[in-house]
Amino acid sequence: MEYARHARTGLGLTALGLLVGVGAVGLVLERSLSLDCPDAGPGCVTFEDLADGAPLPEAIHIHDRHGQVMADVAGPRRRALAYHEIPERVAAAFVAVEDRRFRDHEGIDVFGVARAAVRNVVAGDIEEGASTIPMQLVRSVWAEQLRGVGPWRRKVVEARTAPRLVEALGHDRVLALYLNALYMGDGIYGVEQAARHWFGVPASRLEPAQLATLVGMARGPEYYHPRRHPERTRARRDVVVGVLAEAGVISAAEAAAARATPLEVVPAGADNGRSYFTAAVTREIRERAPHLAGRPGLRVFTTVDPVLQAAGEEALVRRLSAVEGETQDDLRPLQGAAVALDPADGAVRAWIGGRDFSRSEFDRVDQARRPVGSLVKPFLVALALERGASILDVVSTQAVTVHTASGAWTPADHVEAGHMTLREALVESSNRAAVHLGQALGHDAARRAGRQVGLEGEIPAVPAASLGAFDASLLELVQAYAPFGNGGRRVEPYLISRIEDVDGTVLWHRTTPPPSRPVLSEATSWVVLDALSDVVGRGTAWGVRRAGFRGPAAGKTGTTNDGQDAWFVGLTHGLVAGVWVGYDAPRSIGSNASGGGIAAPTWGEWMLEADAESLSVGGWKRPLGVVEVRYDPATGRAYPTSCREDDLPRASVPTATHVDICPGTLRRWATSLWHTVSPPKVEPLTARSLERSGGPR
Repeated sequence: MEYARHARTGLGLTALGLLVGVGAVGLVLERSLSLDCPDAGPGCVTFEDLADGAPLPEAIHIHDRHGQVMADVAGPRRRALAYHEIPERVAAAFVAVEDRRFRDHEGIDVFGVARAAVRNVVAGDIEEGASTIPMQLVRSVWAEQLRGVGPWRRKVVEARTAPRLVEALGHDRVLALYLNALYMGDGIYGVEQAARHWFGVPASRLEPAQLATLVGMARGPEYYHPRRHPERTRARRDVVVGVLAEAGVISAAEAAAARATPLEVVPAGADNGRSYFTAAVTREIRERAPHLAGRPGLRVFTTVDPVLQAAGEEALVRRLSAVEGETQDDLRPLQGAAVALDPADGAVRAWIGGRDFSRSEFDRVDQARRPVGSLVKPFLVALALERGASILDVVSTQAVTVHTASGAWTPADHVEAGHMTLREALVESSNRAAVHLGQALGHDAARRAGRQVGLEGEIPAVPAASLGAFDASLLELVQAYAPFGNGGRRVEPYLISRIEDVDGTVLWHRTTPPPSRPVLSEATSWVVLDALSDVVGRGTAWGVRRAGFRGPAAGKTGTTNDGQDAWFVGLTHGLVAGVWVGYDAPRSIGSNASGGGIAAPTWGEWMLEADAESLSVGGWKRPLGVVEVRYDPATGRAYPTSCREDDLPRASVPTATHVDICPGTLRRWATSLWHTVSPPKVEPLTARSLERSGGPR
């Protein structure tokens, strides 16, 4: 007993002498080492900042439409918790292992310093740190300023600053800051972010074995890295389990169960927060709220649906890999993009700018402009309907020679020469019909049709433009198709709904936009949508159904010369989404590559895997003034839906459309007999017939 008393006294005197020395040396070192931020960026904090209640710097947290964090970018990846939010067991576990006398000292543990000093003097090196939690906090917060500082000098700075922190902040806030500042490997800071990163749960749901693993990692997160050094990490975890049981943080039974638990962490992923989606979000911050760009700790609430986003990424990569496997092309990689909007207001639900952001940051959703191909055809039909034509008017599919400054050319086509209704021309994606329709509408038809639905890029006033010989981005095209799904209104795409500070204060929010501008009549948008549903049901986009998607769907495929671009823009209730596939340096994707064979099935697989809650099980609601009829594809004659001729397709048309008697009736039989002798004259749509129609109706 007497020996122990003298030993403690000796340690105390040694510690006192060391502290006096630390104070003297510290006065000198304070003149040459500052913990301020003279060249402070937005992520630096000073002692005064912490004393005034400033939070630790954090990354920008990007949330999905449901309020859940999807990614952290542009700063330390941490999720700071206030002291009252930290689970009591988590706090007790770190105190038990890292600084068991934390509540009994004011920043420096006298006996711990003396014990470590004696051992280090004997060893001639730093073998035991005796760092308290406040000292470790100094090291974590001002790691940049202490970089390159020798171990003895760093200890002096820590010892001088730690008591000031405790005095200014109190034990509770110091502990909270420490648990939020700890580096926990893989670029992760703080116990909350670490719990989610390593185990996929918040800190409040950590099991004893998981908690012991995190506490053990604090000593050296790279040395005790669970994926790189699992055996070493598990051994450290089991030691910590014993300390926690001895301190009463966990029970003996929990300790035994923890030791028997395998070391399991969630699979590693591309968890650095950088993606096409997050890059688009940061661009929108710079555009919409430039005063907040780069500010750490922002909570950015977006409109993206996480399930739809993930499903799109998976479907695109899977399809690209499959196409590459078929083509056996050594000049890889094949690229692609996909984006989805809510046609009601333009809210972005998914944004996929390519197959791998780590290899190419070029965003093909809005930064790439490619020839649109047949995606222009619904715009031409919509323009014709707005000028008074009927979707059942027939258009020529005869061979046509187009004369341009570079020479004459004849569009190829897969349909027979003759004529067909505008609706069938869309379903079959007839090139010659598109050229004839463009000629009927005028030399600048494609430009006027594109402008009508919101395309703002350059569209030349040449015949080839009726076949999509002009460039647009995928985002522009999906935006332009939105009026077909919302009753004819133009919408502006947006990703961000609001931005908050770390304390929840709203710094910016999307103001209620002015009423969206009608660009098509409700009847026109519905009639075109109905025709596009048959493109999916029996036309060039049958790949959507072949992929297994059975929900309501309408859309249009597009393929450019030599199969260099494969497009599909489709609508389902509550969503308009587009897919593009091609090479960044334009060249053929492969023999027989097409929008119907590549892009449409990708879209179908995407929608098939999407969250059921994001898609309505119903269809679209037909507006007033539009009815359904059966029609003859060869003549465009409309018949009642009650007609039993199952080979006649159905179509939506304005109520004023003339409807003939069913072919099966006696009267119709007699008329048909007369037509056998004198067939009815079919007049393909021309500029003159459009003039006679009297304009929009």
